[in-house]
Amino acid sequence: MLKTTTRRRIIGNMLPTSVLQQLDGMDDYDRLLAYDRVGRENRLSAAEVQAQFEAYKRGEVGHTSLSTEDIEAASGGVEVNSDTNYLQDAHRYRAQYDPSHEGQERQANVNQAIICPHCSSALGIPSTRPIKVTCPNCMMEAVFTS
Repeated sequence: MLKTTTRRRIIGNMLPTSVLQQLDGMDDYDRLLAYDRVGRENRLSAAEVQAQFEAYKRGEVGHTSLSTEDIEAASGGVEVNSDTNYLQDAHRYRAQYDPSHEGQERQANVNQAIICPHCSSALGIPSTRPIKVTCPNCMMEAVFTS
């Protein structure tokens, strides 16, 4: 009798419990940004960090390893473009710092939210492409074409 097994690639880097506890203390938006930062610091993808955090929340952290299937489940099976990270609910990221009439018109045109590729801050932008954006947090300039 032939026994078939499925092979699962196991992820080697496990995050320290202290990092997972810090993630647990954050709100959803800060945690989303921290996934990327923690991933870069630990040579993991943001989806791998998210999968480890969700396993921690379920009480599965310890000597268990996460597979690529766990990571895909944590990311919701959504394909992420590595060039631009889009955020859901763009209306939450509309800046309210310019009370002028022109500023209010620009704010009304914001219908997408992206993450700054330099500092991971949320930026609200219109859907016109290509668009050159200067991040108000790090003052770095980026051009988005898609």
